[in-house]
Amino acid sequence: MQKLAQSPLLFERFLYGLVLVDRDGGVAYLNRKARQLLIPERARTAGGEWTCCDLLCSRLGPVLGGGCMSQRVAEAGAHLPEVRIDIEGGRQQTAAWVSASTLAPESDRLLFHLRPGSPGDRRRRTPPEWSSQVCPSQRFELQIVTLGRFGVEAANGPLNGEWLEQRPGQLLKYLVGERRRIVSADQIAEAMWPEAGVDDARNRLRYYVHVLREKLEPDRAFRSPSRFVVARRGGYMLDTSQVWIDADEFEREVQAGLTALDQGLAEPAATHLAGALDLYRDCFLAEDPYAEWAHAERERLQELAGRALRAKVQIQVKLGDLNAVAKHARRLAEMEPFDTDVQKLFIEICMRRGRRSEAFRRYAALRKRMVANFGLEPDFDLAALESEA
Repeated sequence: MQKLAQSPLLFERFLYGLVLVDRDGGVAYLNRKARQLLIPERARTAGGEWTCCDLLCSRLGPVLGGGCMSQRVAEAGAHLPEVRIDIEGGRQQTAAWVSASTLAPESDRLLFHLRPGSPGDRRRRTPPEWSSQVCPSQRFELQIVTLGRFGVEAANGPLNGEWLEQRPGQLLKYLVGERRRIVSADQIAEAMWPEAGVDDARNRLRYYVHVLREKLEPDRAFRSPSRFVVARRGGYMLDTSQVWIDADEFEREVQAGLTALDQGLAEPAATHLAGALDLYRDCFLAEDPYAEWAHAERERLQELAGRALRAKVQIQVKLGDLNAVAKHARRLAEMEPFDTDVQKLFIEICMRRGRRSEAFRRYAALRKRMVANFGLEPDFDLAALESEA
């Protein structure tokens, strides 16, 4: 780390966030990833001087008992154990695992290291000597699976039952689809009960919000505020600071992979993209294909999955691993049945692997789809691809 901090180019291009701090707490330098994580976009160009307490200690305080973390590291003469913090960042909330240490015994600077984390992750690697209290927000947390079969899990196990397919479950899915924003009661009522009158729809909404809260927090005290489904300014929202959602983790992994690839870091890019694609088991809320309110989020996440698959194909092509290329190209072709560039890529890979029968079947199926839906032939010729292979 000392060598890294002494090289501005390596420091800036490092995959994870790095913050170099003087012993008095002044921030000497943040690399690009740290700026993205810690500084709101509107303030990045404002200039000014930052301190560790502005950017980090205020977030670490609830976990480690307060105080200046730089001062505590310097006084202890030891490293700060890795601790997870949640970070509000506009529409998307993220998190980071933070650790810190002195660069060398005689150095007057400390280095904070931030690697991506998952909001709602229940792990906290905080030894007792560093923490005088446990963050209350860690007592009740949810994990929600949306990419594939919908599922909800609390700290003590899965929350199963018919309610997931009934109105309370539908309401939860709607709030997941609109996460990180307040949705007015009228908007929710219109989406869930378009045929009902205004008063009737509002009454239904209040009732099912109550039922949903009971399902998610069966031990919640009477009249105490909900930790997950919160009421604000005449509407409701899902408090994602308390909930891990696989779609958000998928998005973070895709973005980390694409960023690493842009930086020429193929190995970490492949790792992040593989993690993302493992999470993307199916489209968003696949069990509700006709729910109009889910379409926009479903398409957005599918587009991200397509970008991840294209990047994986790019990496594997450079490595010359045709079997791995075929696996990802096949999945991409199934996801994008009318994208002729994607179909051409997969057919070409079939040719290069000597699988001409499969290539012919794929081309015939593509031609049939294109003619039936658009009255057009594919914009490439199978014979030309075979000659190139």
